[in-house]
Amino acid sequence: MPCPVCRSTSFYLKDPDDPYETTDFIVQDNTPVFPEGEGEAPELTAESQIYCNTCSWHGKLAELK
Repeated sequence: MPCPVCRSTSFYLKDPDDPYETTDFIVQDNTPVFPEGEGEAPELTAESQIYCNTCSWHGKLAELK
């Protein structure tokens, strides 16, 4: 499930309550993996808006194939 533009597997998710607060994650074996020690992982659904850390792509998690 890499980025459809640049093939990166590094993404971030914005906090719905604070758009300046983000949480990074990577995709390994088609599964989102959040770093340990960062607190509780946010809820991530197929409809969650995610952003690529490498290029300008953003979209729903379900759009990654």
